[in-house]
This record gives sequence, structure tokens and C-alpha cells, in this order.
Amino acid sequence: MSNKSRIHSFHPERYGDPKAAVRALLHAVGGEARAAAACRVSKSTLSEYGNPRYDERHMPLDVVLALEKAAGEMPVTEHLAAEHSALLLHLPTVEAEAEWLDHLTSIGKEAGDVFHRAGEYLADDGEIDEREAPGLLKEVDELLAAVAAMRVAVRSRLPEN
Repeated sequence: MSNKSRIHSFHPERYGDPKAAVRALLHAVGGEARAAAACRVSKSTLSEYGNPRYDERHMPLDVVLALEKAAGEMPVTEHLAAEHSALLLHLPTVEAEAEWLDHLTSIGKEAGDVFHRAGEYLADDGEIDEREAPGLLKEVDELLAAVAAMRVAVRSRLPEN
């Protein structure tokens, strides 16, 4: 699979760097040229947004939004959430006619899976180590997804403002 842009080859990646998140976004869109076609700024300006040598140049929020929609990915938004120690949870689309018992059953099942898996891991040494963490994280993510689905269904019942 060929790289659609050369953005990643110009700058070393540094974890936690906002410029790296911008470069990841530009790469996800397909490079600066495609990104420029999807937003209101030029290819050269987009390049500056991702270049660490242009400390004072940052991508405006409307451009981030347009490009993340075009890419179908949210590397800049995810970076910002991580910087705030926040969890970014994609809300599912749910049918307007929610089956409330299905939501409750799903949440209960997933919560039970979290307790079961954590109990298994804690039983041997009272700790959850780096080998066990991925399995427990999967269970926690499934619980969060079930809660998010019910949240969407509940919000759909609120009057629109």
C-alpha cells in the first residue's frame, strides 16, 4: 500500500505533539493537496500547520472540523481529548424506537464481563499487569459502548431546543 502523502517523512513523530496530530490528519485526508480541496486554506498553509518550525501557526477549529469529517478520523480531536485526560467516545446511531430492556440487558452483561475478567486477573496476584490489561480494556470498552448506546436512546427522548 503506497503512502498517499509524504507528510510523515518530513518530520519525526513525537507522541503528544499537536503538530504530529495535524500531520496525521493531513495524511488521513490524503495529503495537503486533497486537504486543501476539502477546506478553506491553501496547501502551503496546511503544510505550515503541521510543521514544527512554524510554532506560531496552528490549524483553526473550522479547518480541523472540515478535515476530520473528510478523513473520517479525528486525530486532532483525539489528541486534544487526551491532553485533557478525557475519553473521546463515539456515540452510535440508535433507532428512535429503543428497546429499553435490551439496553439494560446489554449494560448488565457488559458490566458482568468487566467484573468477571477483572476478578480472573486479580485472583492470581491481586494485580492487573501489562499482559492482562488489553483483555480488560476490551471488556471496559464494550461496557462503555453499551452505555453510550443507551445514552443516545435517552437523549433522543429529550425535547429539541
